[in-house]
Amino acid sequence: MRLMPEKIKTGHKLILLFTISSFLISCKAKKNLSSDSFSRAEMPAKMYGKLTLKDKYLLAYYAQEMSIDEQEIGTNVQLYRFIDDWFGVPYRIGGLTKQGIDCSGFTQLLYKNVYDFALPRTTSEQKKIVSQKAFTDLKEGDIVFMNYDGKLNSHVGIYLKKGRFVHAASSKGVMISNLYDAWYKSHYSFGGEVR
Repeated sequence: MRLMPEKIKTGHKLILLFTISSFLISCKAKKNLSSDSFSRAEMPAKMYGKLTLKDKYLLAYYAQEMSIDEQEIGTNVQLYRFIDDWFGVPYRIGGLTKQGIDCSGFTQLLYKNVYDFALPRTTSEQKKIVSQKAFTDLKEGDIVFMNYDGKLNSHVGIYLKKGRFVHAASSKGVMISNLYDAWYKSHYSFGGEVR
Protein backbone atom coordinates (compact mmCIF):
# COMPACT_ATOMS: atom_id res chain seq x y z
CA MET A 1 0.00 0.00 0.00
CA ARG A 2 1.31 3.39 -0.96
CA LEU A 3 0.89 6.41 1.33
CA MET A 4 -0.37 9.55 -0.30
CA PRO A 5 1.60 12.76 0.38
CA GLU A 6 -1.57 14.47 1.68
CA LYS A 7 -1.98 11.75 4.35
CA ILE A 8 1.61 12.07 5.44
CA LYS A 9 1.25 15.80 5.83
CA THR A 10 -1.96 15.34 7.85
CA GLY A 11 -0.24 12.72 10.03
CA HIS A 12 2.68 15.04 10.64
CA LYS A 13 0.32 17.85 11.54
CA LEU A 14 -1.40 15.64 14.12
CA ILE A 15 1.91 14.56 15.63
CA LEU A 16 3.11 18.16 15.74
CA LEU A 17 -0.16 19.29 17.34
CA PHE A 18 0.04 16.49 19.92
CA THR A 19 3.67 17.32 20.75
CA ILE A 20 2.96 21.03 21.18
CA SER A 21 -0.11 20.30 23.34
CA SER A 22 1.89 17.94 25.55
CA PHE A 23 4.63 20.54 25.93
CA LEU A 24 2.19 23.29 26.90
CA ILE A 25 0.44 21.09 29.44
CA SER A 26 3.72 20.00 31.05
CA CYS A 27 4.90 23.62 31.29
CA LYS A 28 1.83 24.69 33.24
CA ALA A 29 2.73 26.41 36.52
CA LYS A 30 2.59 24.07 39.47
CA LYS A 31 1.50 25.06 42.96
CA ASN A 32 4.30 25.20 45.49
CA LEU A 33 3.42 22.53 48.05
CA SER A 34 6.04 23.77 50.48
CA SER A 35 4.20 27.02 51.11
CA ASP A 36 2.53 27.72 54.42
CA SER A 37 -0.86 28.21 52.75
CA PHE A 38 -2.22 24.94 54.11
CA SER A 39 -1.70 22.73 57.15
CA ARG A 40 -0.01 19.35 57.32
CA ALA A 41 -3.47 17.77 57.66
CA GLU A 42 -4.53 19.13 54.27
CA MET A 43 -1.31 18.19 52.47
CA PRO A 44 -2.09 14.64 51.27
CA ALA A 45 -5.37 15.66 49.69
CA LYS A 46 -3.63 18.37 47.69
CA MET A 47 -0.91 15.98 46.51
CA TYR A 48 -3.03 13.09 45.32
CA GLY A 49 -5.35 14.80 42.83
CA LYS A 50 -8.17 12.81 41.28
CA LEU A 51 -9.85 10.01 43.22
CA THR A 52 -10.43 6.52 41.90
CA LEU A 53 -13.85 4.95 42.19
CA LYS A 54 -12.51 2.69 44.96
CA ASP A 55 -11.27 5.76 46.85
CA LYS A 56 -14.65 7.47 46.48
CA TYR A 57 -16.38 4.39 47.91
CA LEU A 58 -13.91 4.27 50.79
CA LEU A 59 -14.53 7.93 51.65
CA ALA A 60 -18.31 7.45 51.29
CA TYR A 61 -18.16 4.44 53.63
CA TYR A 62 -16.30 6.38 56.34
CA ALA A 63 -18.55 9.41 55.90
CA GLN A 64 -21.51 7.11 56.59
CA GLU A 65 -19.73 5.45 59.54
CA MET A 66 -19.10 8.88 61.07
CA SER A 67 -22.61 10.13 60.25
CA ILE A 68 -21.34 13.05 58.21
CA ASP A 69 -22.12 14.25 54.71
CA GLU A 70 -19.87 12.84 51.97
CA GLN A 71 -18.78 16.33 50.93
CA GLU A 72 -17.58 17.03 54.49
CA ILE A 73 -15.15 14.11 54.63
CA GLY A 74 -12.73 15.73 52.20
CA THR A 75 -10.30 13.93 49.93
CA ASN A 76 -7.55 12.73 52.28
CA VAL A 77 -7.72 9.18 50.92
CA GLN A 78 -4.36 8.21 52.38
CA LEU A 79 -5.72 8.84 55.89
CA TYR A 80 -8.80 6.70 55.38
CA ARG A 81 -6.82 3.94 53.64
CA PHE A 82 -4.57 3.81 56.69
CA ILE A 83 -7.53 3.72 59.06
CA ASP A 84 -9.21 1.04 56.98
CA ASP A 85 -6.05 -1.07 56.96
CA TRP A 86 -5.70 -0.92 60.76
CA PHE A 87 -9.39 -0.87 61.75
CA GLY A 88 -10.14 -3.55 64.36
CA VAL A 89 -6.49 -4.38 65.14
CA PRO A 90 -6.51 -5.30 68.86
CA TYR A 91 -5.03 -3.12 71.57
CA ARG A 92 -1.74 -4.23 73.06
CA ILE A 93 0.42 -2.10 75.36
CA GLY A 94 3.73 -1.41 73.64
CA GLY A 95 2.47 -2.98 70.40
CA LEU A 96 3.31 -1.65 66.95
CA THR A 97 2.06 -4.47 64.70
CA LYS A 98 -1.19 -5.85 63.32
CA GLN A 99 -1.11 -8.39 66.16
CA GLY A 100 -1.63 -5.50 68.58
CA ILE A 101 -0.98 -1.78 68.91
CA ASP A 102 -1.35 0.80 71.65
CA CYS A 103 -2.78 4.30 71.28
CA SER A 104 0.48 6.25 70.99
CA GLY A 105 1.94 3.64 68.65
CA PHE A 106 -1.09 4.01 66.40
CA THR A 107 -0.83 7.81 66.28
CA GLN A 108 2.90 7.53 65.61
CA LEU A 109 2.40 5.11 62.70
CA LEU A 110 -0.50 7.11 61.27
CA TYR A 111 1.52 10.33 61.27
CA LYS A 112 4.52 8.61 59.68
CA ASN A 113 2.47 6.94 56.93
CA VAL A 114 -0.10 9.64 56.21
CA TYR A 115 1.69 12.90 56.97
CA ASP A 116 5.34 11.80 56.60
CA PHE A 117 6.09 13.18 60.05
CA ALA A 118 7.95 11.39 62.85
CA LEU A 119 5.96 11.68 66.09
CA PRO A 120 7.59 10.58 69.35
CA ARG A 121 6.59 7.10 70.56
CA THR A 122 4.79 7.74 73.87
CA THR A 123 1.71 9.75 74.79
CA SER A 124 3.69 11.87 77.27
CA GLU A 125 6.27 12.73 74.56
CA GLN A 126 3.57 13.40 71.96
CA LYS A 127 1.72 15.89 74.18
CA LYS A 128 4.91 17.97 74.47
CA ILE A 129 4.89 18.79 70.74
CA VAL A 130 1.21 19.69 70.42
CA SER A 131 0.01 23.29 70.48
CA GLN A 132 -3.33 23.30 72.28
CA LYS A 133 -6.37 24.76 70.60
CA ALA A 134 -10.05 25.08 71.43
CA PHE A 135 -12.15 21.97 70.88
CA THR A 136 -14.25 23.85 68.30
CA ASP A 137 -11.08 24.69 66.32
CA LEU A 138 -9.86 21.11 65.92
CA LYS A 139 -9.15 19.98 62.36
CA GLU A 140 -8.50 16.66 60.68
CA GLY A 141 -5.06 15.41 61.69
CA ASP A 142 -4.95 17.19 65.05
CA ILE A 143 -4.05 15.08 68.06
CA VAL A 144 -6.50 14.65 70.95
CA PHE A 145 -5.71 13.52 74.49
CA MET A 146 -7.86 11.92 77.17
CA ASN A 147 -7.39 11.35 80.87
CA TYR A 148 -7.71 7.62 81.55
CA ASP A 149 -7.53 5.60 84.76
CA GLY A 150 -6.93 8.78 86.77
CA LYS A 151 -3.85 9.69 84.73
CA LEU A 152 -3.63 13.00 82.88
CA ASN A 153 -3.31 12.79 79.10
CA SER A 154 -2.80 9.04 79.15
CA HIS A 155 -4.74 8.24 75.97
CA VAL A 156 -4.28 9.72 72.49
CA GLY A 157 -5.99 9.66 69.12
CA ILE A 158 -6.25 11.55 65.82
CA TYR A 159 -9.12 13.96 65.23
CA LEU A 160 -11.11 13.39 62.04
CA LYS A 161 -14.30 15.43 61.57
CA LYS A 162 -17.29 16.66 63.59
CA GLY A 163 -16.10 15.29 66.93
CA ARG A 164 -14.98 11.92 65.53
CA PHE A 165 -11.50 10.62 66.18
CA VAL A 166 -9.59 7.42 65.45
CA HIS A 167 -7.62 5.66 68.16
CA ALA A 168 -6.48 2.32 69.51
CA ALA A 169 -8.90 1.68 72.39
CA SER A 170 -8.17 -0.91 75.05
CA SER A 171 -11.69 -2.35 74.66
CA LYS A 172 -12.09 -2.72 70.88
CA GLY A 173 -8.73 -1.96 69.30
CA VAL A 174 -8.43 0.54 66.47
CA MET A 175 -11.77 2.27 66.07
CA ILE A 176 -13.50 5.57 65.42
CA SER A 177 -15.24 7.16 68.39
CA ASN A 178 -17.24 10.32 69.06
CA LEU A 179 -15.82 12.91 71.44
CA TYR A 180 -19.40 14.05 72.09
CA ASP A 181 -20.27 10.67 73.65
CA ALA A 182 -20.60 10.98 77.43
CA TRP A 183 -17.53 8.92 78.36
CA TYR A 184 -15.16 10.68 75.97
CA LYS A 185 -16.63 14.08 76.76
CA SER A 186 -15.96 13.57 80.47
CA HIS A 187 -12.42 12.23 79.88
CA TYR A 188 -11.33 14.67 77.16
CA SER A 189 -8.24 16.66 78.16
CA PHE A 190 -7.13 18.71 75.15
CA GLY A 191 -6.37 18.61 71.45
CA GLY A 192 -4.19 20.52 69.11
CA GLU A 193 -1.84 20.75 66.19
CA VAL A 194 1.64 19.26 65.99
CA ARG A 195 4.25 22.03 66.14
